[in-house]
Parts: sequence; C-alpha cells; structure tokens
Amino acid sequence: MDAAGTLETLSEIGISIAGFSGIVGALAGERLRPSHPDVWIPFSVMISSSLGLVFSALFPFLPYHIGAPEDVVWAASSGFVSVVAACNMAFFLPRVLRGQRDGTVPRTLVFDLPVQISSVLVLVSQVLNTLGIGLSRNAGGFLIGLYLILLISGLNFAFFLYVLARSDRHPPAV
Repeated sequence: MDAAGTLETLSEIGISIAGFSGIVGALAGERLRPSHPDVWIPFSVMISSSLGLVFSALFPFLPYHIGAPEDVVWAASSGFVSVVAACNMAFFLPRVLRGQRDGTVPRTLVFDLPVQISSVLVLVSQVLNTLGIGLSRNAGGFLIGLYLILLISGLNFAFFLYVLARSDRHPPAV
C-alpha cells in the first residue's frame, strides 16, 4: 500500500470538509458570528479539525523531501500531530465545556463522547508513535492518528449541521 496516496487522499477529504463547511457557514449568514456562540464555537472547532487533518496529512512530505530517514519522517510527523491535537484540545475544549455549561452549546452524547475519546486516542497514539513505544515509528502508527482526526472532523461537521438546524428552530435569546 502506498502511504503517499493515502496521505494525499486524506488531505483532499480534509480540504473538502473545510470547503463545504465554509459554504454552509456562508449560508448561515448572521448566525456565524462570535456573538452567536451556539454556532460560532462548533464552526470554529470543525474548521480547525478539518484544516488540522490537511496539514497533518501533508506534513510527512516535508521531512521526506529534506532527506530524513523513514523512521524520523514518521516520528516527526506523529510529533507534529501530537502538538496540533494538544493545541486544539487546549484551545477549544475549555470553550466547548464553558458553552455547554452556559447552555449555548448543546450537549449531545452522540457527538461529545466519540469526539472526546478520539481526541485522547489521537494524542496517545501519536505520542507513542513519536517515542517508538508499542508502535515502530512507521506509517501505520501515524495513519491511526489521521484516521481518528478524520472521524473527529466528520463528527464535528455533522455537529455543526445539527447546531445550525437547531438554531433555526430555537433562536438564541439576546
């Protein structure tokens, strides 16, 4: 199996999710403003996860074309994904939890549980692949993280659509 082809496909999927989300966001109009956290927060999380997928999928080409050995390519790539995942979790998780506590972001177990579990699994699997613990610093260990990010991106997109449909029925109190 060709890892380069898989990485290119994953980056294309990520950019498609981000692009289609931009179109949906443009159609959301006024609701897609920071003054509407019920829509703004899910939109931001979704764009961040899909663009994170794109950059993470394209990152291995950088060390590869610089001439790094294969194990260094996958270790550096997994390290990059670890940093991106940790930054996304540190930035967005408090905002989402605060929004859920305030009642502006809906709590939905069907989205919350898989996204949170997958986020932790991305972080753990990529740190292990970076360090070579349990995984042998290869494309397989790296792709585990990318597939989980793809799952997160898809769930975030579905949650964004859910929030948009919900905001049509229940406009936020201003």
